Amino acid sequence: MQICKTCVLPDTYPGISFDREGICNYCREYAAREKQEIHRHFNNEEELMGCLQKYKNLGRDYDVLVPLSGGVDSSFTLILMVEKFGLKPLVFHNDHGYEQEVASRNAERLCKELDVDLIIWKRDFLFMKKLFKYFNESDDVDLSPCFVCGNMLYLNGLQLADQFNIPLVVNGYSKGQAEMMHDTERSRELYGKMIEVILETGDREFFDQFNKKWELLDKQIIYKSKQDLEKEVDTDRILFIPLFVFKFYKTHKEELQKICRERFNWQPLEVGYPARTTNCRMIWLNSYMDLKKRHYTHYHDEYSTLIRAGEISREQVLKDLELNPPGGLLERLAEEIGIKDLL
Repeated sequence: MQICKTCVLPDTYPGISFDREGICNYCREYAAREKQEIHRHFNNEEELMGCLQKYKNLGRDYDVLVPLSGGVDSSFTLILMVEKFGLKPLVFHNDHGYEQEVASRNAERLCKELDVDLIIWKRDFLFMKKLFKYFNESDDVDLSPCFVCGNMLYLNGLQLADQFNIPLVVNGYSKGQAEMMHDTERSRELYGKMIEVILETGDREFFDQFNKKWELLDKQIIYKSKQDLEKEVDTDRILFIPLFVFKFYKTHKEELQKICRERFNWQPLEVGYPARTTNCRMIWLNSYMDLKKRHYTHYHDEYSTLIRAGEISREQVLKDLELNPPGGLLERLAEEIGIKDLL
């Protein structure tokens, strides 16, 4: 199997090709696009801060919704929004049944320290178990269960923003996650594939629940350039900003851990996948099935962008993406969602 010599995408990745030097077309295209779009984003934090101030004092209870996993990226995002940008947040922590308890405690501890309101979403447990079952059982190699799950968590946050009339969501998404969100054509294609997978299950109740979550999608605006923030606030829409899309914020795990430990005694989690990250236990099983079916995981895509952006070395990514699950965990998770025979 051929793997790009710059990033870590293999030859099984959709639409990939390699030049004579063994570098993939996605790396070449990224480098060319970055040269053309050098003025697309803000130059510094002060410029960003100036544009975000228009979201304050709109006569609403909250200025911004901040999703908080309990990991360092989202924790740093919340600290920044409150203590530097002066925005009043509603914080959203999603526990779908597979979150690590330490992550939830981190979220609660930080919100108490900052004196901000927190909503913990503890619902959809059966729905999420079915989601993991159906998409791990699917033969569609383009769909990772982690990608589908990520969409659900995103839509839950969008629902809360709409419910509380909050026109701004700032999430601690990395440049890799932002890159995937900006590929709208690919997103539409994958949505169609999700619907096909669900219809094949014959589970009409799940289909209806799944579709209902997408109803608010027309209200979103995904930040793509500084023009999205320079215009007047559209209080009928919800602007979503992946914080680490900006060059002056970087997903350097050790540096962010230091900031969070100093600010609110952030506690490290159990060994996760990818290494050095805060993720739910189900990611172990989802990633194992990804590798089995398509020879790369949802995180190979994200981390390849981080390599191109210069935020992490290829060597570190190869280490982080080694799959070494705790003994017996895959079997327990597979049994819980009813796919034990697929291991």
